[in-house]
Amino acid sequence: MRVEVTFHIADEMLLPYDLNYPISSFIYHCVMQADPDLAQWLHDTGLEHRGKKYKPFVFSRCYFTSRINLKSAMKVKGSLAFQLDSIKPEIVQRFIEGVWKVGQLTLHDAIFPLADVRILPPVPFERKMVYQALGSIVVPTQIDGQVIYCHPLDSQFYDSMRFSLKNWYTLRWNEEFPEEEILRIQLYRPEKFHLKKAAVLTRYKEKNLKGYQIPLVIETSTKMHQVIYESGLGSYGSQGFGMVSPLNERG
Repeated sequence: MRVEVTFHIADEMLLPYDLNYPISSFIYHCVMQADPDLAQWLHDTGLEHRGKKYKPFVFSRCYFTSRINLKSAMKVKGSLAFQLDSIKPEIVQRFIEGVWKVGQLTLHDAIFPLADVRILPPVPFERKMVYQALGSIVVPTQIDGQVIYCHPLDSQFYDSMRFSLKNWYTLRWNEEFPEEEILRIQLYRPEKFHLKKAAVLTRYKEKNLKGYQIPLVIETSTKMHQVIYESGLGSYGSQGFGMVSPLNERG
């Protein structure tokens, strides 16, 4: 169950580009208002699978009615919106309850009143889907103890995504992804792909995370497509990375 929340911006103002951390904190705060135990579990524990912890929610970058990119900040006005999804519908439900209670979003001392909460219609999944990233797709790996971010011209970029998705599939459906089922991930219109143009560097707390804002073609089962839609692609979904939507939707 995916939700989109919209906030009103009364006056034109400047905001920093990196909003992932304050939006993530806001999501936890809203869930806390509706269900403190769920919020604490989500923040401290999450789901566990094969010795790794997973925070089961993903959210998009922020969208603005009007946005002008300046050197060190963006000039925005009108409205601010973002989407939230989860393989656990109760997380989205509690967020909705909490956001109505909170009634506003505070970013860098600016207060934006809540304007709208909209549950998005279900997606009719097909075997082959084209997705647009609503947040840059980040695929980290470790080489000699150092974190390296894979790029879309590296096969490991796709291998790591497939590995992660199979884990999310097990968490979502409580069963292993069938060995005989395909999970093919490719660039959409690779002839138009430019590595430098697609790259996005985002600062999250004290880290610089490098991801890619790219469209992808994915061929797999409809159950896996639902997992992709609800959990995102790559890593750090709960930090605002990797959310996707069918290309013919808002993207």
